[in-house]
Amino acid sequence: MRRVSLRSLAGHKVRLVLTVLAVVLGTAFISGALMFTASLQKTFGTLTESTTRGIDVVVAPADNSGGLPLDLGNTLAGVDGVARVNISTETTVVVSRDGSTLQTGGAPSFAMAWYPPDRQVGPSATVVEGTEPRGDGEVVVNSSAARDHGITVGDRLTVVDVGGVHDLTVSGIYDIDIDGGGFLGLMMEEPAYVTTFTDGRTATGFSLSAQPGVSQEQLAGEVSAALRTDTGTGTDTGSGSAAQVKTGGQVAEEQAASVNDALSFVNYFLVAFGLVALVVGTFIIANTFSMIVAQRTREFALLRSLGVSSGQLTGSVVTEAVVVGILGSLLGVAAGAGLTKAIYAVIGSTGAGLPDTGLQVTVGSVVLPLVLGVFVTVVSAWAPARRAGAVRPVEAMRSGDQSTASSLRGRTVTGVGLLAAGVLACLGGVLSDGAGTGIRASLVGVGALCVLTGVFLVSPALSRLVVPVVGRVIGAPFGTVGRLASTSSSRNPRRTATTAFALTLGVALVAVFGMLGASMKASITGFVGETVKSDLVLYGPSDGSFPIPRQALDAARDTRGVTAVSGFGIAPVSVAGTGDAATVGNGGGTGFFDGDPTVTGSVTPVTGDVTLDRPGFIASAATAADHGWTVGGQVPLSATVPGTPERELGTVELLGTYQPNSLLGDLVVSWSALSPYVDEGAFGTGTFASSPMLYAAFVDGDGNGEDMRQALEDAVDPFIVVQVLTPAEFAGQQAVFVDQMLNILYALLALAVIVAVLGIVNTLALNVIERRREIGMMRAVGVTRGQVRRMITLEAVQIALYGAVVGVVVGLALGWAFLRVLSGEGLDTIEVPWGQLGGMIVASAVIGVLAAVWPAAKACRTPPLEAVAD
Repeated sequence: MRRVSLRSLAGHKVRLVLTVLAVVLGTAFISGALMFTASLQKTFGTLTESTTRGIDVVVAPADNSGGLPLDLGNTLAGVDGVARVNISTETTVVVSRDGSTLQTGGAPSFAMAWYPPDRQVGPSATVVEGTEPRGDGEVVVNSSAARDHGITVGDRLTVVDVGGVHDLTVSGIYDIDIDGGGFLGLMMEEPAYVTTFTDGRTATGFSLSAQPGVSQEQLAGEVSAALRTDTGTGTDTGSGSAAQVKTGGQVAEEQAASVNDALSFVNYFLVAFGLVALVVGTFIIANTFSMIVAQRTREFALLRSLGVSSGQLTGSVVTEAVVVGILGSLLGVAAGAGLTKAIYAVIGSTGAGLPDTGLQVTVGSVVLPLVLGVFVTVVSAWAPARRAGAVRPVEAMRSGDQSTASSLRGRTVTGVGLLAAGVLACLGGVLSDGAGTGIRASLVGVGALCVLTGVFLVSPALSRLVVPVVGRVIGAPFGTVGRLASTSSSRNPRRTATTAFALTLGVALVAVFGMLGASMKASITGFVGETVKSDLVLYGPSDGSFPIPRQALDAARDTRGVTAVSGFGIAPVSVAGTGDAATVGNGGGTGFFDGDPTVTGSVTPVTGDVTLDRPGFIASAATAADHGWTVGGQVPLSATVPGTPERELGTVELLGTYQPNSLLGDLVVSWSALSPYVDEGAFGTGTFASSPMLYAAFVDGDGNGEDMRQALEDAVDPFIVVQVLTPAEFAGQQAVFVDQMLNILYALLALAVIVAVLGIVNTLALNVIERRREIGMMRAVGVTRGQVRRMITLEAVQIALYGAVVGVVVGLALGWAFLRVLSGEGLDTIEVPWGQLGGMIVASAVIGVLAAVWPAAKACRTPPLEAVAD
């Protein structure tokens, strides 16, 4: 029987290839995901090793946040065993040359201190062209960035950081051990770097090298003793700041662990979509084996009449499934390797290439896809295998597919029960307002699983009602051929439903994510439309990753036609222990305005003055009432620099209250109340990330809209990162990240749709083989090749449309349920992307046409007399 199974596979190569392909796609994605993350781990491991090479000890702020006093470097240099000390601060910048911003494709762009070779700690940097930087106007650029951007010695660069704009000259090009990945690294002589890119008082850390014969652990102990601390614990450095001391090896291990944690999420994400593709492929494999068993009924009956037992027949079909699973999984692993190479090539084409450490093939990236592929294939083939074993010898007298005769009653009743349970679970999640969002989402998730399973079970009975209607509608223009296609599609509801369900699942997922994205964008644009009514808005990069230099506000205020400018940002402060969750930046904080917040056009006063024309803060009337604040009262103001204990700065006066406002949130502070503390260095790092940051500015003018916009664009042009937008364009910028997220999801879900298309091709091709005599008879009585081709194409379109329509309905229902649950998290607008859904249905019809090309051509080539004689 093993020989019979293998010969059967070898004798039906087309059938074998189609079945194997369904396994390949699912396992390729899983294998590719595992290889990609393993390769990334190797790449970042190599980078981590390179960046920490030569660093024996690192002194950093406690909890890796805040800053350390610059004069601590002198203390560290005097510790026994210390050979050299470098400040390890890096300042994020945007660089422009000749008015054109240098794009790094997502790789970092930063400035840092330059040290001569005999004073360097860490990766070796050597000037290979030009000279070392001198003074506050010269920088050197890494060689890979110079090559990629065409930078040469003597070029003038405009460099923007949060502190302002700097015009610098390239004095030289340098090579560094870790040069790669598309980053742009500017280096400036240490004293000049400190005065140009820092507050001049603090640093984010220090890197130390040991004298010969001193180990990392010994040096860390000496430094810890000098700072009155134990290695790795925070303590006062003697200047009011907390520090931690770690060896270079510890830092490398922590960086590697951090990378592994980040990559594990990516891995889970990619593997999840691979499993979706594998689940979709499961239906195709099961459908394929069902058709194969049905087509081989006479063969199996003949074997039974020759004495083959029921168990042997079942075992032979399972053997074929094992062979298909092994072949598909091995090919999937090979395809996964190709997929990983393709991903690296795409990343490289964006300019953010990663150092090439070679493809990493791990045991898991081979074994896991192999086990999953074989398991899924055998499970999919088990029911058809049992049906094969149940074939009776007398059935050798019959021909054709007998599966249509079996009743759908039990399957339909079970499906209706699961559908009802799923709907009840979803409604329970939607209506349980008192429960937490996690519990409600879990209920909807369980309900979604029940609904999808119920739809799969009910689908054959439903297809008997829907598919003939769809067939008559789209087949009407084709006359008799259309009626034949409609009859054929509804002849075997199990096969039609199983084939369509693969597409249903993919379309339903796309519909759910489409509703989520459309609703998020509608909520964002609605929020901006309600709160921003100024004439224009100044905004940074579209991803919000870089704040607006404060000098840009002064330039805007001096622009012709501008009557008022008010900048909004986030400050690391807390008013009476309250940080507004709606406007919290990284690490927490409170919103502030540099100017009059009423410029936004949406602030409605309740009591007092809300213009913030003097030091103080304003709050919503509800927040003030909850805390017992009154206008004119003094409230404690504290610094909340991430990683450091909250520290009281003083008090701040409540100047006024306003009606609920989404942009202002619970409260905002005036810049005039914060600036004295910034000047004193109360936030630790001046121009670094924990200082107050401006993220948008709102502009009103004298009514000459286009003239003022052009004048503003000219005024802020030197700042590179600042865009001049209308409120509508500003709203669109806020929604960009939603589109980016959805594009990634759609690209991954496309894999499920591709598998579904192959399922339609597979079913149609096997259907043509099964109906060889029928098609031959039609050709014998005068049906032309073109008519056969149209009939097969119409059948494919009917299946695709049925699957898409059911998927859209299911997706809309589940999307609505999930969005109702998320309404408590601020997503209170439900938007249906009707255009996208209509496009998916039209695209499904096109998919049906494309899927039918090869099966239809095969059907057309059926020799009439040979087919009838079979």
